[in-house]
Amino acid sequence: MKIEKKDYIWGSLCTVLLLALGWVWHENEALSRETDARLAELEGYQENEGKSYVVERISQQMEDIAYQQKDIAEKQREEAVFQMGVADSMRLRAEEEQRNAQEFARNMVEARNMAEEQRERAIQQQRQAEYARNVADTLSNVALGRVLASLSTIQYQAGNRDASALLAYASWKFTTEYQGNVYLPVIFNALILNSQSFRTQNIHRGGVARIQPCGDAYVSVSRYGEVRRWQDEAGEVRDQLLFSDSTYSFRDVWIDADRTIYALSYEGRLCLLSPDAKAETLLLPETNGWMRLGPLDHEHLLLASERNLYFYDKARKQIVKTVPLPQKLTALTRKEGQWFIFGDEAKLWLLGADGTLTALERWIDETITACAWSPELEMSAAGTENGNIYLIDSNGNSVRKLTGHRSKVTQLLFHGQHLLSGSYDRTVNIWDVNANKQEPVPVRTLASWVYCFALTPDDAIWIGDESGAISRVMISPDKMAERIQKNLKRDFSDDEWNYYIGNNVPRRRLMLLIH
Repeated sequence: MKIEKKDYIWGSLCTVLLLALGWVWHENEALSRETDARLAELEGYQENEGKSYVVERISQQMEDIAYQQKDIAEKQREEAVFQMGVADSMRLRAEEEQRNAQEFARNMVEARNMAEEQRERAIQQQRQAEYARNVADTLSNVALGRVLASLSTIQYQAGNRDASALLAYASWKFTTEYQGNVYLPVIFNALILNSQSFRTQNIHRGGVARIQPCGDAYVSVSRYGEVRRWQDEAGEVRDQLLFSDSTYSFRDVWIDADRTIYALSYEGRLCLLSPDAKAETLLLPETNGWMRLGPLDHEHLLLASERNLYFYDKARKQIVKTVPLPQKLTALTRKEGQWFIFGDEAKLWLLGADGTLTALERWIDETITACAWSPELEMSAAGTENGNIYLIDSNGNSVRKLTGHRSKVTQLLFHGQHLLSGSYDRTVNIWDVNANKQEPVPVRTLASWVYCFALTPDDAIWIGDESGAISRVMISPDKMAERIQKNLKRDFSDDEWNYYIGNNVPRRRLMLLIH
């Protein structure tokens, strides 16, 4: 029993011990947990304290950095201010340099412009000098041309034909090479003399009233009632008498497209000659005073007496209209298909297609006896009873007066820029209408009154005069010079060249031009 009590005590002790050990373990576990919590708390404190320290350190460093950046910024600001000052200084210097460069550029431009002006002035002065020299040379050579022409005429009159021909050709050559006027009377006359371009032949009885081209031939009428067709063959006129009646006094002739010849007689008869030379005469209403005829249109001719105009129907061979004139007729002319009528009391009319007369403002107050129109120059020429000639522009303004004839102007004809005029003073003149100085160039002075003339295809004219002769004269200085050149028999000798022309002018052998 004692053992059982002992075992019970030991068991109880063991139990108590186990309980104490349990409590100790539990307390140990609790203490361990508290210790862990305190350690964790301590670690938290330590971590927070470390973070605060780090933050403090970082803040200190940031503050140091901020102070450094402030110092840097201050230094940069000071540097920027300094650099700004430098930049301003450089900008001012650049602006100054730019102003200097612009001033230099302006000076350079001015200097260049001045140099250019001086160069242009030098070129202009050189040109003026060259022009003056050329003018002097031109005037000298043109004057030489006139002198040579005068000497040519003297030699011709003295019978020295070879020397005269050489001088005439040299006169033309020097004048044309320096663009002088070869239509000067002294030069033109020397060329006419030495070219032998004038010839005359009597083919009519009575004055030659009108000459009209007819194909490659001509038809002329005379105041002694003759109508002739003639042709120039190898320098000789071959003529054919188509009609002759001394009771007629023909004043005008017209050749139709079918080669029918209409010849108007002063005493009131119209002679019709067909191409086969068959003649037919028509009596006209008036017995005297008939002056002109010409084309009115394809079917009609215009016949003019001193007091009336008549429309003549070619197919019916009769007058179909009469137009009375307010004044005595002195001249009429055709301009661009229209007829202009001149009266003796300084009146002018335009003839309408229906026969009406429209009064126009008269260009001049003198009695007009001949008139011509140039489509090329758009200019008219009017010749008067006292020999004056007036040039009139397309607006009817008198632009120039040509004085040279001494008697009634009988015919005017434009040829290029030249005007041909014939007169009762026995001369045919040629005028350069564009020349600054208007001077008549006598183409020829005939033995009797000049009634009419007609151009040839080779720049010559046929002249009809009161004696019944027809005269041919060349009016082209160039063609006259060409003819002279072809007939030269010798050249200037050295002595002749030095005497007539001068040893300061380069020697020219004129014969080499054609041989």
